[in-house]
Amino acid sequence: MKGRIAVALVESIFRRAGFRLAPVSPREAPPRGRDEVAPHFAAVCPVPAGAPDGPGRPVEVRYRPQVGQYLAIENQRGAQSVFAHAKRAWSELVFVFVTDHPEADRSWFQVLDLGRWTPGAPAAAVDLYAHPGLDIYRHNVEEHELLARRIFALLTGSASGTAKTREG
Repeated sequence: MKGRIAVALVESIFRRAGFRLAPVSPREAPPRGRDEVAPHFAAVCPVPAGAPDGPGRPVEVRYRPQVGQYLAIENQRGAQSVFAHAKRAWSELVFVFVTDHPEADRSWFQVLDLGRWTPGAPAAAVDLYAHPGLDIYRHNVEEHELLARRIFALLTGSASGTAKTREG
């Protein structure tokens, strides 16, 4: 459930940033189980009116409770990591991780850009608004974080992500 919500929130962030979302054509490669990568959409950069669209960047969205821990495990897997497999099939893939347990001073929305990542190097995510090539504003991400907090709190039955209101 949180995975589907994560996809919807990330799509909303990209649309609000002016990207056009397009479907990604399926690859011929058979599924590889845990390492299967199937981008959710292609994000086509905003262009001036009348200019042709450039190629879209494939975007894979994943909900992960602990992004740092997930990246550490994948880094230990080296050439067998999901990132190494994905880079071979989708060299320009952008992983967007959504978490409801970010590390201190980190965003709920983090990104690993395989176009900028070299296999063998440690995989590290940056906050989505800090990615230099996407030009997504911090306030866009922060507003979606607030929405995510409220939705995830409803799913878990916690009141921590919702503001209490008083009728009267």
